[in-house]
Amino acid sequence: MVNWWIFSDSFLITVLAYIVVSISLNLEAGFTGVPNFGKHLFVFLGAFAAQGIGVRIAAWLYQALSPEAARQALAEAGRLVPGAHWASIVEAAADTGANRIIVNNYLRPFVTENLVVEVALLAIVLGVTILLAMVFGLLASYAALRLREEYLAILLLSFSELMVMVIFYQTESLNGGNKGLWAITFTKNPIRFALAGSAVLAALAFLYAERLANSPMGRAMRAVRDDEIAASVFGRDIASIRLKAIIAASVLAALAGFFYTQNNASATAITFNRVVWTFLPWAMIILGGMANNMGAVVGTIVFLIGKRLFEYYQEPIGELLHIQAELVGSMLPNILIGVLILVILYVRPQGIIPEHISKTVEFNKLAGEVLGEESAEKDAKHPQET
Repeated sequence: MVNWWIFSDSFLITVLAYIVVSISLNLEAGFTGVPNFGKHLFVFLGAFAAQGIGVRIAAWLYQALSPEAARQALAEAGRLVPGAHWASIVEAAADTGANRIIVNNYLRPFVTENLVVEVALLAIVLGVTILLAMVFGLLASYAALRLREEYLAILLLSFSELMVMVIFYQTESLNGGNKGLWAITFTKNPIRFALAGSAVLAALAFLYAERLANSPMGRAMRAVRDDEIAASVFGRDIASIRLKAIIAASVLAALAGFFYTQNNASATAITFNRVVWTFLPWAMIILGGMANNMGAVVGTIVFLIGKRLFEYYQEPIGELLHIQAELVGSMLPNILIGVLILVILYVRPQGIIPEHISKTVEFNKLAGEVLGEESAEKDAKHPQET
């Protein structure tokens, strides 16, 4: 029997975050043909907004609105971290030695107990998340306009690895380096907040992607994916279409990273690595079906539930295969994911739910409107005949 507690709130938040990331990746790769192998960077931007930037803004507000309390917090952190000297609580909140003390003991109570401050800070952090995603999406789109698919995939992967694993992970002043920072969480029950926010974001992302896929823009994205030259001949702006798709997908991925961080308040940059937040979403959309939003959702759910059950039964599986349970939980899943992708691509390359034709105006309705307009014009020109 399966203990259903393994499908906890934290697991549901993870599923919802991956659904949003998979939908965003499907907009780029499935519909527009942009092979984004640097997705983990855009997910990490949401975490960075909550940790590296949100903490600093909260500390600045705390210092501005409660200067005496801020001085006391700074003095206490100085006593608990011997030898450390900070000019302000903003500097102390971003220091790995004092970050946990400042955030957990002072900033979180200050934010959650003041509704106006909480709403304002949430709006600011969400705005910063969207802005960061748009800036980095612009950089990605600049490369997407000048490189072919295979070179673009390599460049995006290399650029994301450079940003996440070298700059953010090795630079302590940005996001705590290899120790990370504790993020500002909202409401007194951040897990419930993360679950509700992730659910709303997933629903909005799906509705937006479905509306986009069945719009003229969605058909233009498919045209660019299938044949850029033909699309440009028919007057489609290739640069504009790719730009819009990449920026929209980047914003969705960053927002997913923000709500995911609300559940995992402390994380380092290495948590958002290429395997977990790029290769796994690729496996999910391949499993569910490329260029199909429902396929992305189904593929994500099937994949994560299967992975969760595999982790739960790792000991009996290890006994059955005569290997150590630790290897079952660490190495074997990655091997099986690779095998699964190869099998799907060979047996059913369209995935669980194949791509379907975009919904358009029904032919009979369109013909009726056209014929009706022609009849009205004829009556206006020859009123004596009617």
